[in-house]
Amino acid sequence: MAVAAETLNRAISDEINYVRPPKEETYGRSLNTIYRLGSLMVGKVINEVIQSPEADQARAEFYTSVEEGFGTDQELGVGLEVRDFDTRLVIQERVMSKDLKTPVSDMTHAGLICAQEANARDKRFSPQLTRSKWDHENALHVDKMARGETEYNTRIIVSPFPEEAAAQSGNTYWRDIGYVPHLKRGFIQLYHMTEDGLVAGSLSFDGGNKEKLREILHRQGVNIPENEVTDNYLAYAITDTLTEAEAKTLALGIANEAGDSHYKKTTNTVDVARQHRSIIEAVFNGSYIHACESHARGYQTPATRKLILELANQAGSFNRRYAEALYKMRANEWQFTDTDMTVIHELLVYSTIEMMRDLHIKSASSEQNDPQLNFDAVADAAHLQAMNAEAFQKALSDFGANGARQNRTYSACGLSISLGGENQGADGPQTVFGGSSFNEDRYGKLTFVCPNGHHNRRPHGKLLSACQHKGCKAKVTC
Repeated sequence: MAVAAETLNRAISDEINYVRPPKEETYGRSLNTIYRLGSLMVGKVINEVIQSPEADQARAEFYTSVEEGFGTDQELGVGLEVRDFDTRLVIQERVMSKDLKTPVSDMTHAGLICAQEANARDKRFSPQLTRSKWDHENALHVDKMARGETEYNTRIIVSPFPEEAAAQSGNTYWRDIGYVPHLKRGFIQLYHMTEDGLVAGSLSFDGGNKEKLREILHRQGVNIPENEVTDNYLAYAITDTLTEAEAKTLALGIANEAGDSHYKKTTNTVDVARQHRSIIEAVFNGSYIHACESHARGYQTPATRKLILELANQAGSFNRRYAEALYKMRANEWQFTDTDMTVIHELLVYSTIEMMRDLHIKSASSEQNDPQLNFDAVADAAHLQAMNAEAFQKALSDFGANGARQNRTYSACGLSISLGGENQGADGPQTVFGGSSFNEDRYGKLTFVCPNGHHNRRPHGKLLSACQHKGCKAKVTC
């Protein structure tokens, strides 16, 4: 009788289009964005939903997490950078998010409230609260710029790596809430107003230091006190009246100068995501939006149920948090909570990064005149695109599990995940977003130098017989 009653309740919910808003927001993930898309799924045709402004906003946040997360790969990240420009519409004199309903300044205000709540729970979060305050202040200034209330049409903000906070609380904590300590990654943020809307730019730089940034800003007429902490650098803006081309050139020049030349960049993560857009879209349209619908309804839809079962089959590869969450979801299809959505969001972003990573490595290797790898890259992409929904979800969960077993770690503003110090032992499940031995396996170190001095990295669990550097085939036994 209990099952019959629940089935009846589900039918009633479908009939009246009942949706359940999130109880609270989670810092680094906009559950309200997810909820708005999910509620639109109730009673709508899927193609209509996919093309909606609500989907555009959720897609933008999902893409950002994938792009920025991929750029923090500890094996590939030194050569990766983020160079992203986008246009936002201005409606009723406020800059809007992609859903065309929510002003960006309202989103930064919600982020500030989340940051205040996070800081109340853990005082280590205090520097991020400061940054959230300046983020919101900047959004309000950009709205003023949109209304023509400023004497300039361009703002450039420097957001450095929080070096003082990392020194105080440790790199692990700041990695877990979305920063990239091993690269000391910062960002240059561009805001330029045009007749068509706001041009926004997000440009990464690695290895920067506060003194160098003070000097760069000083040459642009912005003076930062010598003892100012990096969290307050976001309060200082370069402002000017420029053309769009001039604004982009200035922002790119600052980003290029701010980084350490040791970190030589070869690849824009945004370009990689565009190259594999069809694969990311398949994840978003075939899995992510269904999870959003489940979040709004409060129970698992059939499509989400299939996804959960596939991920749960791989739970042995994930850390205890994710494994337990998946087992609980598998045991109770009549419930889908805010926490469940957060877990699925993180797993889908991570697995998508892993899938894109595999295709990128094969594609990049093909440029080194390896016909077999070129064939593999094209064939794998075509094969993934040709899969039906169930087969694709299985492949997606396989990619995520593989990355988990190899202890790869990804961090991004949209993917702020704290492991809470958890680290399973050799006999326990691997951590899904990283671990202590990402550079070792049963054979020893994954990185080595060939007799000719070339740096190599071998695949996890495999040995190499020759140097992988282009033009060098020195024999090795690593």
